[in-house]
Parts: sequence; structure tokens; C-alpha cells
Amino acid sequence: MANEAQLLKFAGKWKLEKSENFDEYLKKMEVMLPMRAAAKVMTPTCDIDVQGGSFVIKMNVPVITLHVQKFTLNQQFEDLLPNGTKQLTQVNWEDGKIVLREVDKGDPPHVVTREVSDAGTEMTMTCTKGDIICKRFYRKV
Repeated sequence: MANEAQLLKFAGKWKLEKSENFDEYLKKMEVMLPMRAAAKVMTPTCDIDVQGGSFVIKMNVPVITLHVQKFTLNQQFEDLLPNGTKQLTQVNWEDGKIVLREVDKGDPPHVVTREVSDAGTEMTMTCTKGDIICKRFYRKV
């Protein structure tokens, strides 16, 4: 289990710096072309509030949406996917990372992992859907 200092490294405001394989990930998630085109040029911010093992993550994507995830480690919650569908998600702490794993085991499965650098200034979000792996790199602001 994570200690408080490890969890608090996630707290704060983060700004997207760059993405790798984002369009392929959105295609695999069955996001329609107009939304994919808009998402690729946006620079979202991510606000993370940490209270013990509970998190509120607000992804603010200009013009498109504000996506809010509220969850507690080692519990399930209903999440909204990039294609607009809902998914039951299990959240765990694994090797210093927050791991959100699809409960319903879609084909292929969907997993999102967040990890913060030792310095606490960079966060990497890895989105995996089957054989497609997307990495999104954020910097604390």
C-alpha cells in the first residue's frame, strides 16, 4: 500500500506536454473522427486532488469537456470512456502507480496507468487497449 507522501506526489495541476500514439489509441477506443481530430490538437490540464486514498481527477479539455473521475484506491467506480460509454473500473496501487483496470474485461481489455517522476514534476499516463499503447506526458504547473 502507498504511503501518504507517495500519493501526494499526484496532487496538483498538470498540463499535457506531448503524446505518443494518441490517435491510434482513440481509434481503438472507437472514438469518432471529428472528436479524434479535435482531441489531437487540444492541450488539456489535469487537476488531481488527493485525500488519503481517495482521488478526484478533473481532466479539462478546452472546448470539448470536463471529465471528472472520483475514486478510492482498491475499490471500483463507474468511469466514462473517451467514446462516451461507461465502464466499471477497478483502481489499485501497483509499484508506485495508480492503475485503472476495466472490470468487465472487454475485448481487448482497457488499462490506464498514472505514474509520477521521483522529482514530482512529471506525470506519465499510459493508456493500453489491446496491443495499442499510448503515452501522455504531463508537467506540473
